[in-house]
Amino acid sequence: MDIHIYVYIFLGIVIFILGYTTWNILRKYEQSTDTILELEDRIINSKNNINDAFEKMKDLDRREMFETDDDVGQVFKQIKDTIESLNQGV
Repeated sequence: MDIHIYVYIFLGIVIFILGYTTWNILRKYEQSTDTILELEDRIINSKNNINDAFEKMKDLDRREMFETDDDVGQVFKQIKDTIESLNQGV
């Protein structure tokens, strides 16, 4: 009869430890999932803001005066290339 008590106590401790570790891992997993979703939303919002700004920039340059200018055109092209690479990555 005495051995049964020790077995029950041991099993109870093991169950408690397994339950605690499972709960702790689940909590950390949920926190990291929330963080990933937040960051993903930020990236998508930033991408949309950059695309909107680029479209406004293109609207302002209807006659393509800036786009064909040497210095300003180069910056315009760099911005355009950066936006295109963002669109491919996201």
